[in-house]
Amino acid sequence: MKPMFIGLGAQKCASTWLYQVLATHPQVRLPARKEIDFFSYHYDRGFQWYERHFEGFESAYCTGEISPSYFHDPAAPARVRSYRRDMKLLLTLRDPVDRALSNHKHEVRLGHFTGSDLSFEAGLANNPMYVEQGLYGKHLANWLQHFPREQVYVALMEDISAEPRRVAREVFCFIGVDEAFESNAVARRFNASFATRSKSLTRLKDGIYRWSRTPAMGWLWSTAAGIGARGVYRRLNVIESEAVIPPPRPQTLRELRERFAPDIRELERLLGRDLSVWLCREGTERRRGPVSGGFGT
Repeated sequence: MKPMFIGLGAQKCASTWLYQVLATHPQVRLPARKEIDFFSYHYDRGFQWYERHFEGFESAYCTGEISPSYFHDPAAPARVRSYRRDMKLLLTLRDPVDRALSNHKHEVRLGHFTGSDLSFEAGLANNPMYVEQGLYGKHLANWLQHFPREQVYVALMEDISAEPRRVAREVFCFIGVDEAFESNAVARRFNASFATRSKSLTRLKDGIYRWSRTPAMGWLWSTAAGIGARGVYRRLNVIESEAVIPPPRPQTLRELRERFAPDIRELERLLGRDLSVWLCREGTERRRGPVSGGFGT
């Protein structure tokens, strides 16, 4: 069973929102595991390993998967094309400076970046991917060398925030399923930016989540939600990112926006869309509480 579409990412750009919206559609089947990462990190495992994630989907009208690691991987476009030339590609993007800020908060939350200095500036110096993943023009141009533009659907975070139902309808139409379906996930927000008090407790929670997502244990996470376990976890272990990460310096944001500017102009050319709002503002990721948040921050 080969998937008919894949969500490319980009990372921290509403891919979880997209996954949840698609997962609620009765004509769409997605693997329980959101990020398979086959065409990027796990290509050496072979097609049988990949297609086992779609076992039992033979009667499904439309199948696909979402792995945000694909978009920035230089080898992924050729690999996907050699696997399925008519693959439909879904891409969601946001202001690259805001994406980098969210990336930093995510790395701190996961415990990948630690120490006494958790500033955004220290994170930038530590992790070149904060910038690399935001070079959308560069990466989209690579994909368009292997796929025609009409096989790529692109939505911006501004579109999703302003008109989530319209974007959902366009996605459904693009992959060929009933576009009139109203997903109950359209207006929900996922993956809010936050920090944690205990990395050990976070790892325990994440392990239980992965285990509960297996077909045999799918009931467990729903039961935990029903008895309020997630709320207890948040009260015990979740704090605002701003409690541990100082605000970025305005000069850092200006310099980063200047660094992204040539690539944003290339993206404007590829999309035929005005992105001047990304060129002239400071980093604008808003302060958010630990359980509110954006569509995949």
